[in-house]
Amino acid sequence: MLSLWTHDAITGAERRQVTAPAVDGASQWSMNIGGTGSCAFVFAVEDTPDGLTLAQIDDLFAPNSTLLSLRWGKTGVVGAWKVEDWVYDEDKSTVTVTGVELRNEAAWRMSYALSGYELGTLSVTNKSRQGATRAILERFMQWAAEWKYPIDLPLDSSGSFSATWEFWRKYTIEDLLTQVENDGVEIVLRPYLTEARQLRFDTNVAVKVSVGTSYFHLQAEDRPLSGVRYKKSGADQLTGLQGVGNGTGQDQEVAYQGGGPFPIPIRDAKREFPDLTGARLQTATDAEFAALRNPIEQWTVASFTASDEYPATHAVVTRGWQLESKGHRVFPDGVHTLRVISSSGSWSNQISVEVQSGA
Repeated sequence: MLSLWTHDAITGAERRQVTAPAVDGASQWSMNIGGTGSCAFVFAVEDTPDGLTLAQIDDLFAPNSTLLSLRWGKTGVVGAWKVEDWVYDEDKSTVTVTGVELRNEAAWRMSYALSGYELGTLSVTNKSRQGATRAILERFMQWAAEWKYPIDLPLDSSGSFSATWEFWRKYTIEDLLTQVENDGVEIVLRPYLTEARQLRFDTNVAVKVSVGTSYFHLQAEDRPLSGVRYKKSGADQLTGLQGVGNGTGQDQEVAYQGGGPFPIPIRDAKREFPDLTGARLQTATDAEFAALRNPIEQWTVASFTASDEYPATHAVVTRGWQLESKGHRVFPDGVHTLRVISSSGSWSNQISVEVQSGA
């Protein structure tokens, strides 16, 4: 049920399906909440109607101008990547196509076009974090048609986020996105297919991005989940947090969040937020402490088995899961909210997943 398709990197327009024979067990792909996933698809180069010549390989997998979508069925996008390179192995008669998630490109672009360095200053005033992300992604793609990617911008709205990023600091777009994330949100580019079969990326900005919900009963015989574990962890629990911001020595800004009473001995720590000052440093410190002040209830699911009843789209990154348990000796009764933060696999219907508790 899995298939691989190519798309134009600027518009997302569908090009064609890759029909070359895949080498069993050789391909690997991954997607994750941070946008650092990758792929390596391996195809046989054979003297058959579906075999690949140099011209066909170049046409299919032109680096940087090609996006890949891995699909389940006709419209379900399991993962998407930008082609980085391909390599032909004569001994094995294979071609391996490697790619990265689209967010990787934010680390390559500055807040300015290199021909307009002094135009690189970007300011946002009293914006929501969605609005700030929109302004950054607009700058990411604003200079000309060739700067575009098929990215849907988040809504613009007002809020408490303000910042000025001066051109002479030479920030990358990734630097700016990371600063917004340090304010207590995630920014996820979620791939999907339009009715016109165009690959696009929906920009989701939230404290915890969760898109869609799947329901599973842990005691059901036909559940698609395996390797289920339950854990309570205090490994990262804190009673106080010092946020260390911009500057050096005595002039380096710091913020604090904490306060008890706590039922455990003091576990205070510091975290580095090197680009932040003032209210934004305090907000980042508050958000980090809120996530770490209590023990974490951790569910682990090793793999998801895709089928006609349970399509692979149930296991895509940002998918919310509701796990219900009743009458188990250890698993707590009730419905437990998780979300998929990482998925990986090959051409198999077995998808390895990493889940996170909470929504």
